Amino acid sequence: MIITEPCAGLGNRLLGLCTSYALSKRLERELVVVWKREIGCNIRADELFQLPMRVVEVSENGYSKEPLAHFMGNRTKKSWRGRADLFLECDDVEKIKEERGYDGLLQVVSETPCIYFKTFGPVCEPAPSCFSFLKPAYAVEERGRELFGRIGTDTVGVHVRRSDHTEAIANSPLALFAQEMRKEADSGRTARFFIATDDAGVRTELKKLLPDLELIFYEKGVIDRNSKEGLIDAMVEMLALSRCRKILGSYNSTFSLLPSMLGNVPLLVVKKQ
Repeated sequence: MIITEPCAGLGNRLLGLCTSYALSKRLERELVVVWKREIGCNIRADELFQLPMRVVEVSENGYSKEPLAHFMGNRTKKSWRGRADLFLECDDVEKIKEERGYDGLLQVVSETPCIYFKTFGPVCEPAPSCFSFLKPAYAVEERGRELFGRIGTDTVGVHVRRSDHTEAIANSPLALFAQEMRKEADSGRTARFFIATDDAGVRTELKKLLPDLELIFYEKGVIDRNSKEGLIDAMVEMLALSRCRKILGSYNSTFSLLPSMLGNVPLLVVKKQ
């Protein structure tokens, strides 16, 4: 058995979840996912996805906010850890990957009858096939239906990561996105651009920089990754990007990488030379 506890934000969790599933299939092991509701990803897994494995829902929102759920969550995680022959923290997983690569991690998992690991990243080489099983929840599909209908074969997706992502802000300035979008438009093939961003100001600036281009925005989207609505809308934007013919993404952003994997579409990371 493989027990995985995806950590951090939605993008990192998806990398951990989907590559854990690929690893379990490769080793023909049962996979159990421990899914935490907490700051940064305070939503149940079944509110985002239809998952083909057992999912154990726990809360880590703190004893003062959800005393019973917090107590039960700790008890549940302790129970699952008690079943494991080996428990690895996120840093343990990263150390094995750093020292021995994915093959080394595969060996550790294959040699352990029941392993429980936490992870904020991939546990095998990410590939589109790792994500093929992932299906959005019905509510996510319904919420994004109108937006998905506007995404066509001529649409280029653009993900501009801002918020607290200092590397993306420094290495993927908005002017470079505008430059790449202009190149796409001038190529004669692209007619529309879907813009996904966590900064409402980006929308205003791109309209000023590229007034003659057709820009598609998820207008009703909630830009708040600490709310349930915001996380559902983040999933909607990720799915919309995955349906584009190409993605212009932000430097070192998991949220840019995942749609390219989900839809098996090319990703061009916009960055300074």
